[in-house]
Amino acid sequence: MIKRWLPRSLTAQILLLALTGLVLAQIISIQIYRTERNETLGLVNSRFALLRIVSAVRLLSDTPADLHREILRASRSESLMMRLQADPLMPQERNSGYELRMRQALDYPANLHIYVSAEHPEGLSSPPPMQPRQRLAMMHGHRPPKDIRLYGAIELADGQWLNFSSLADNELPGWSPRAIMSLLLLAGLLSLLVAWLLRRVTRPLAQLVHQAEEFGRGQDIPPLVEAGPREVQETLAAFNRMQTRLNRFVQDRTQMLAAISHDLRTPLTSLRLRSEFLPDGEDKLRMQQTLGTMDEMLKATLGFARDDQIAEPSRPVDLVSLLQSLCDDYQDRGEAVDYAATAPYIYTCRPDLLRRVLQNLIDNALKYAGSAEVSLTQHEAQLHICVRDHGPGIPEADLEQVFQPFVRLDSARNTEGGSVGLGLSIARTLIHRHGGELILSNHPQGGLEACVLLPE
Repeated sequence: MIKRWLPRSLTAQILLLALTGLVLAQIISIQIYRTERNETLGLVNSRFALLRIVSAVRLLSDTPADLHREILRASRSESLMMRLQADPLMPQERNSGYELRMRQALDYPANLHIYVSAEHPEGLSSPPPMQPRQRLAMMHGHRPPKDIRLYGAIELADGQWLNFSSLADNELPGWSPRAIMSLLLLAGLLSLLVAWLLRRVTRPLAQLVHQAEEFGRGQDIPPLVEAGPREVQETLAAFNRMQTRLNRFVQDRTQMLAAISHDLRTPLTSLRLRSEFLPDGEDKLRMQQTLGTMDEMLKATLGFARDDQIAEPSRPVDLVSLLQSLCDDYQDRGEAVDYAATAPYIYTCRPDLLRRVLQNLIDNALKYAGSAEVSLTQHEAQLHICVRDHGPGIPEADLEQVFQPFVRLDSARNTEGGSVGLGLSIARTLIHRHGGELILSNHPQGGLEACVLLPE
């Protein structure tokens, strides 16, 4: 299921991975920030609220009444409200722990009352009482809960009550417009950087794919420029070495085949001359037939080697026109060759070699069945050029064997006409040079079908 949603290109996958990691890191960072901020604000608010209340009570107790208004104004903050009133602010639930802390910090006499309530989302807190030496640093030994809210009243010596109430700061949203813009800007910069780096890495790989495809079709391609990161350079260098070795191997094999075939012509000619001096009879006739067969084999082998050494360049051709003209040539000679023309289709290939392959397939169909049907179809990323006859076909077990050099299936095809068993082998080799495949199959409605599969 995951593979279905993943992009197929390396650049897109790595870019998606980088952006996913960035978003996850941002979400985790914001969550950690919000948690730490809440705890820190709870600590700071409760600590400074207690300190401000204690300081305000001391100042109010030691200063004249006409200064009380200014003291309260200076002691208030956005999160702490204090007011002198005649009646106390009585909380519904008192917190004995904070009341004891407040009394210890003020060193308050027992006859003066202190009412304190401490509320937070997790419930009331009753921290243990502190020692007298911890009065000024009362919050250092115990960390209060977050989002704490203190409110209550402290009785002053003159009979008035200092009513107080602390408020938690408003929490900023984690995904504010500024945070979203920062994330988008960072994601954009990261995408550009990753895309540039990946393009630098994948450009040589894309060239490698193109060169490998062209090389598989038998094209003469120049060596790749060994650029990019070290690993990519090593890959390109390995491909260049492989290409050189394969070209050298094929060239040496073809030259050796041509040399052997050429050198055998001399003793074969000598044997043919000697056979002419033999007395007439069945032995002489059979020897000359054998020599003739050997001569045909050598001619076919030399012809294949000669064609293989001639590097026909690839060029765009109209396959429909090529097939139509080939079938028209057979029809002009009175052969039963049918072809249904379709819309033009431009394909880059070696037209002479492809024409030679199709001629071989059509000749086989005419030779062994008397007729041929040629068709051109498209199947996904392949072109299918099929030549079908209405003959006896070939046993399923022998469909691959007929591609072996010098193999003839007398049970399925007769051997008249000088066939030496190289036609299908050469045809498949030429199709392989186009990066395609030649397949034989028995048609469900009878006859043999030879299909040339070419990549688009």
